Amino acid sequence: MSDEEYIGIVGEIFDGYTEFEYLGSTVYLKHFSIRDQRYIHRYYEKYKSIALNKGIPSEEGMLLQLKEDNLWSDKEEDQIASLRSELDSLSNTQKKLILPSQKKDMQKSIDDKRYELNKLLMTRRDVVGKTAEDYGSTRANEEFIRYIIYKDAALTKHYFTDEQFANLSDTEIEPLLKEHELCGKRLSEENIQHCVLRDFFNMYISQTEDVSAFYGKPIVQLSAYQLKLALYARIFFNIFQYNEDIPEHIKKDPSAVLNFSENKRNKTSSTNFANKESAATAVFGATQEDLEFIDPNAKTIKLSDEIKKQGGSMNMEQLIELMG
Repeated sequence: MSDEEYIGIVGEIFDGYTEFEYLGSTVYLKHFSIRDQRYIHRYYEKYKSIALNKGIPSEEGMLLQLKEDNLWSDKEEDQIASLRSELDSLSNTQKKLILPSQKKDMQKSIDDKRYELNKLLMTRRDVVGKTAEDYGSTRANEEFIRYIIYKDAALTKHYFTDEQFANLSDTEIEPLLKEHELCGKRLSEENIQHCVLRDFFNMYISQTEDVSAFYGKPIVQLSAYQLKLALYARIFFNIFQYNEDIPEHIKKDPSAVLNFSENKRNKTSSTNFANKESAATAVFGATQEDLEFIDPNAKTIKLSDEIKKQGGSMNMEQLIELMG
């Protein structure tokens, strides 16, 4: 994206709304706040109750029926719970690892388990079919759209009354849902992180410690996007403050900056692997990438090559000499 597009995103976040055209009129989609989110749950419970009263089964009821008909089982439910627990455990373990090769191996295990879980959840969804919960979620999302669409930029007048919105056809609701989806993609966490690292944002990045003062509003009135913008500004400001050696070519890449900061922290922990004051350090099973991570200046030796030099075998004295 260009600087102009990132500037547009920041301006949109500062405004607290997204402006677009709908059926020949300019409308304003309010960026939801924490206080607004309660309406989603309220609408969800309302329409879930309506669905149940009309005879649409609940997910729990459908699962019980499917188990009675031998189309689903407690074993499969336990498998879903077990996979979720394993994923949490693997993710927590990965965070504590130091060597890049270990992190990569762990990520493969995480990806495999996630694929297995998603496959099982998709099967479950196909078997269960539409439930009262599904109806509640769909209608709650539609009602929430009505709640956050306004006639004016001050966000004081809803564009639709309850009655008007209830009479909209699916064709008339679809563009509203599409704009809401596009807004979420445009104001994604990744794009917000990129905005914070652009040159035009430099004058703001150090001013976000007091979020209320920065926006001139109480925190409870701030949108989720405004909070995220301030949060990432603080994160990257702190990283740049305490890491003066960040390479110039990665300073506008949020993922690279975050990885650099994490690696710096991990390198501090890697003293368990390499003590630079000692004459020699061995890290068994480490890859070349691991060794460069531990100490880029360290001398590295392939044991297999040294054994070949010694005619295919090495005694203890030779090994001790090799290790320094």
